[in-house]
Amino acid sequence: MPQKKEEYITNKVLAVFTVCLSGVLVLMGLRKLIDFGTTYLLGMTVLRALMLAAAVGIAVGIVKMMREKKNNTDLTYRIVTGQNIAFVCLCALVVLAMVHHWGIPIFKVFYALLPALAVYYLIYHSYQPEFCAISIDCGAAVALLLIVRRAQISANVQYLAWVAVAVYAVFAVAQIALTMQIKKANGKLTLGGRKLSFVFSKNAYTMLTVTPVVMAALVALGAALGTTVALYAIIGAAGYLFVTAVYYTVKLM
Repeated sequence: MPQKKEEYITNKVLAVFTVCLSGVLVLMGLRKLIDFGTTYLLGMTVLRALMLAAAVGIAVGIVKMMREKKNNTDLTYRIVTGQNIAFVCLCALVVLAMVHHWGIPIFKVFYALLPALAVYYLIYHSYQPEFCAISIDCGAAVALLLIVRRAQISANVQYLAWVAVAVYAVFAVAQIALTMQIKKANGKLTLGGRKLSFVFSKNAYTMLTVTPVVMAALVALGAALGTTVALYAIIGAAGYLFVTAVYYTVKLM
């Protein structure tokens, strides 16, 4: 039987957390196998077997999706659908293919990325829309500051620090412009013929304008003043997010 909306959202968030954290555990196991010469071949065999299983999962999801469409199945508030199975397996296949191609360096990326995606999904369903945007601002700034620090360590790619600044500057300008457009239209936005409506709190537009400016300044400071300042900038961005999270959590109570 279809679930109620509240139960559906709770179970969907739980499912996303389960999938993401299971993915991290699988990657940790794979890395342990691939890291050692004595188990390297076994690790690669397991990796290829998982890629095959993911490909089979995509096929199963597509078949299930076709059956659901043929039988006009009501998918309202259902989590285990053909589309969801195919999507999860496709994501798994992409991640495994990247691991197969790039090897050890890619593991650390997904150790951080998968839990972050789960947390952002929780934020998306639990908090106000503006805090979701603010958390993305802070997360993007931290990610780019990590790139800045890595670029500054290596003489060959130091230019990437300023590329990171430029990327965040473009992102910040785009967000501010979009915020102004939504404010001007009283919370409405037309995107590709689809009309979206946003319900923001009183100070949302200020926060959505100030936050990207602050984060852009932190990224620029990190790029200009070196690895130590970049580290402090990361701490500053994390602190900004923490304080904002406390504020919006209190508002939910």
